[in-house]
Amino acid sequence: MFNATLKRIRVQRFRNLRDVDVDFRSGANWIVGANAAGKTALLESIYCLSRGRSFRGRRFGSLIERGETSARIDGWLEASLGDARISWASARGEVTRDPAQGAETKLPVRLICEWTHALVEGEPSLRRRFIDWNLMLWDRSAGGLFSRFRRVASQRNAWLRSGARGQAVWDEPYAVALSEISRLRARFFEAFAEGFRALNAEEDWFRGIEACWDGVIAGQDELVSRLAEMRPADQERGFTYLGISRDDFSLRLDGNKWVGSRGQSKVLGCVLQLAAEQLVSGENGVGALWLVDDLDAELAPEWSQRVVGLLRRKGSQMFYTALPGKGLLASCRTADDAVFHVEHGDLLRAAG
Repeated sequence: MFNATLKRIRVQRFRNLRDVDVDFRSGANWIVGANAAGKTALLESIYCLSRGRSFRGRRFGSLIERGETSARIDGWLEASLGDARISWASARGEVTRDPAQGAETKLPVRLICEWTHALVEGEPSLRRRFIDWNLMLWDRSAGGLFSRFRRVASQRNAWLRSGARGQAVWDEPYAVALSEISRLRARFFEAFAEGFRALNAEEDWFRGIEACWDGVIAGQDELVSRLAEMRPADQERGFTYLGISRDDFSLRLDGNKWVGSRGQSKVLGCVLQLAAEQLVSGENGVGALWLVDDLDAELAPEWSQRVVGLLRRKGSQMFYTALPGKGLLASCRTADDAVFHVEHGDLLRAAG
């Protein structure tokens, strides 16, 4: 397995980062500063380089610095398969990436932030997106399968809205695609749940907690029959009710759904991310870079230190944000780590 390393980044007019140009370490990089100084914005810029979008919602406002009309991010990567440069830019609401394809593969990222707890206690749609995104990294054919399903679903829905006249020619291809997606999701989740179980046992995080698939796998013939039964209701509503948005997973203890504190849910969300990373990187041979935003905001020092220690053992490049004076930096920093101070959008590397 090889890890892509972000050796240098230049951020211009992004959030409150006016013009930041900095080199990073291949191991741990600590971004320290007061609230609203630009710590999370720096992680967000790295995320944009990889995914092409922000991980924060619209309530945080425009990505472009106030008073400006464009923003740009350039990243220089070092990897065993060759060095590369990737870019992201936004001008008047239009986002461009250079290269347009492959940035996420060249610089895969994993995020731990204030919403990580939602993987455990949030809406099912969040967990489905988590499973499907990792599934498409684990099995490259999955992306084409999802595209085929969306195309057939669009055609069947258009047929329903037009009155569902004639033969139900879209029922069989719809059932085939839906059945294949359900089986592929379940196959991925079986391997993922085993990795979660092993990681949980290895680290002794939460004894006895299991990741359980709550989706239903149905065969093609059964799905065709159900589509026929539901056709009058589907025609009335104008779309196919039976789809891929019903699957979910849960964490269970002794057969019952596990419920814990928000901090405990965040730790388990971290373990879920780690289990997914082990499975995906083991398949495609590419280790992800970790973005860890304000880890100790809701966690006890012991748990924060354990998460940092586990990430170190995985050997990936890591970026942590921390408030000055908090214990996480003092307890987890090593002599090989780089520390950067952020103040009013400026980033300076600490001496030593």
